[in-house]
Amino acid sequence: MAKLIETYHVTLSYKADLNSISGLLGRAEPYLNVIFYTPWWLVLPLASLLMLVAVVMARLVNANKFSLHGMYRDRLIRAYLGASNSDRKPNPFTGFDENDNIKMRELWVQEKFHGKLMPVANIALNLVSGEKLGWQERKAQSFTVTPLHCGSSAMDPGYRPAAGPDGTVYGGPKGISLGSAITISGAAASPNMGYHSSPLVTFILTLLNVRLGAWLGNPGKAGDHTFQLGYPESSVQPIIDEAFGLTNDTSPYVYLSDGGHFENLGLYEMVLRRCHYIVVIDAGEDPQCSFADLGEAVRKIRIDFGISIEFDQIDIFPRGCDVAQSQKGRNCAIGRICYSVLDGPNAPDGILIYIKPACYGNEPRDIFEYFKRSATFPHESTADQFFSESQFESYRMLGAHTMEKLCTDCGGDFDCFIRDVLQRHLDIKAPDWLAALLERSAGTAAV
Repeated sequence: MAKLIETYHVTLSYKADLNSISGLLGRAEPYLNVIFYTPWWLVLPLASLLMLVAVVMARLVNANKFSLHGMYRDRLIRAYLGASNSDRKPNPFTGFDENDNIKMRELWVQEKFHGKLMPVANIALNLVSGEKLGWQERKAQSFTVTPLHCGSSAMDPGYRPAAGPDGTVYGGPKGISLGSAITISGAAASPNMGYHSSPLVTFILTLLNVRLGAWLGNPGKAGDHTFQLGYPESSVQPIIDEAFGLTNDTSPYVYLSDGGHFENLGLYEMVLRRCHYIVVIDAGEDPQCSFADLGEAVRKIRIDFGISIEFDQIDIFPRGCDVAQSQKGRNCAIGRICYSVLDGPNAPDGILIYIKPACYGNEPRDIFEYFKRSATFPHESTADQFFSESQFESYRMLGAHTMEKLCTDCGGDFDCFIRDVLQRHLDIKAPDWLAALLERSAGTAAV
């Protein structure tokens, strides 16, 4: 009897399924008739017309403008470059002035900037589908924009000129602008995010068009005919590559995003250039003082260049630590960049001054008051993009207070700065390697 009931139940379910399918097909019959009985002579021209419209739209749509990149760039330019332009004439409605932004190549006019520091914008070139097995964790390589060249040392040829005749420079007919370079360098929210990339997040962010980074021509050999373009000629293939994590350095166009998607301190490129005096300010979110960004940079530098960076001690402590509460913590540490290991014993080593925000209770009262009010200051979430007045001023004043402590009696000379840090802030004697470097530098200056 039980088997009969079960069979009857299955039969009823089967008939119900057939009825539902039949009803569905019945409702779809008019649409199926259109598909099966529409003459080909009508379908082909219509499909061709739609394809033509799609191709034209793909060539007309600028993937960099039809995204959040343009909005982000314009507001950064207005907030920072506009604030330094005393002659600006902003639009009364938007507050923007086209003259706020300048080209990168304009930053290096030799007669005006002789002796000044060379600006280098650190960017990540995404390699989510790269072929290098050793870089499967990185999913990106370092990319830089300077007033002279743009590109990556990991490519061949690696760089394209940033200065030169119009149409022969990287990133657009007249070259990439300072505003665009800084925007890409800080484009944290992107579908492809170097070692942060995730297939699901990549697809969703592409679908929602959440893209602060930019598509530009490949500075390598694959971009011989595209490096001078400011955006892809057709946006279809780049968007597909972006959505499915197919970005690489062998296509005509590359996807560039936040430099922190490769290395967050900019230390990698400075060591590559053999800079001997490097000051790193680590303002990343790090409430436990684990020094993750520093560790990531040191690791990549050792792997790629064979150069180690050594610290005798780092006395920078998180809030709540016993040492921090006793006001004995420090705001910086000095590291040794061992160039001599790779370049030979006659090559001088480099000096790294590593600075990190920290509060120990001996700061000005307004900073300490905000420190007591905010449980995570000075390492609040970087997702907070809208600072209050007291929050902004607390960070600004903490930075000013920290640098005033480090430069107590500094006359502008870097060697003097190092001695000042050793004596007045770290309260230690110079290690033998550092004393030898300072003595050597003093002897060179005397000559």
